[in-house]
Amino acid sequence: MATIEKTTIYKIDGQPLHVHEDGPEDAPVALLIHGWSSSWYALSPLFTDLHRFRMIAVDLPGYGESPRLPERTTIPGYVDFLAKFIKQISDQPVILIGHSMGGMISLTMALRYPELVDRIVAVCPTISGKLSSFINAFISPITMMERFPVVAGVFSLLEPHFFNITDRLMRPASFADRTRIAPEEYKKLKFDARRQGQGRVRAECYWAMRQNDLRGKIGKIEVPTLVLWGMEDNTVPLRDASAVALEFPDADLRVIPNAGHWPQFEATETTRRYIKAFLGTPTKLFKFYDLE
Repeated sequence: MATIEKTTIYKIDGQPLHVHEDGPEDAPVALLIHGWSSSWYALSPLFTDLHRFRMIAVDLPGYGESPRLPERTTIPGYVDFLAKFIKQISDQPVILIGHSMGGMISLTMALRYPELVDRIVAVCPTISGKLSSFINAFISPITMMERFPVVAGVFSLLEPHFFNITDRLMRPASFADRTRIAPEEYKKLKFDARRQGQGRVRAECYWAMRQNDLRGKIGKIEVPTLVLWGMEDNTVPLRDASAVALEFPDADLRVIPNAGHWPQFEATETTRRYIKAFLGTPTKLFKFYDLE
């Protein structure tokens, strides 16, 4: 099988979508969906060792190199848009690998378009839409102000010289106390979190997650699902993991020590091992399918 690694611009109903592709062109598709204030790079550590899949990591509209949608951003809007994309690139159900808000999008996709989903890997997924108290107290006020271009410009100008806002707020919100994330990886994640021109979509997504509370719904998901959570996640708190345990007992829920909101960077080998085992399990062996 021919292996590819490239960046591509697709168009869905005329809307450009920037993606990074890796893997055999004719292999089963794994669609990687990043979270809030991020880009395709958020799931790049998972490309290694998953060579039998065609990995397609998107920049959601409004993030990375993808222009925003013409209408206000919502989770159902993202789901409908990506459903059209899946139909365009594959005639078979695809694997969804979603981080944070991307996990919420993946789970919502399974509820709205179950015929398009083979299985799900959700990494620190937003379930309730209510982020941690730390995020709500310190990060969200900045996000709300950044929706205005003039204010966003002021923050961008002042940050490198005076406040160093990202380093002070992002590290305790995102990473374990003894995180092992590499400096160059942290630098890239920080850049994505503070990318200029995306303040409006960040603000819209903050409310979009709160308006898409999945509690009381996730138990209806019928596709095999692996849920991974960093034990020290201070962005999407472990109370959301409790909702998974209570309402979605068929999901394979794993909590990873010495990891915060980014276990794919902080505990890379453990994260990859869980995902490889899950994706390598035949469908008939999952609890969802009662063969008796």
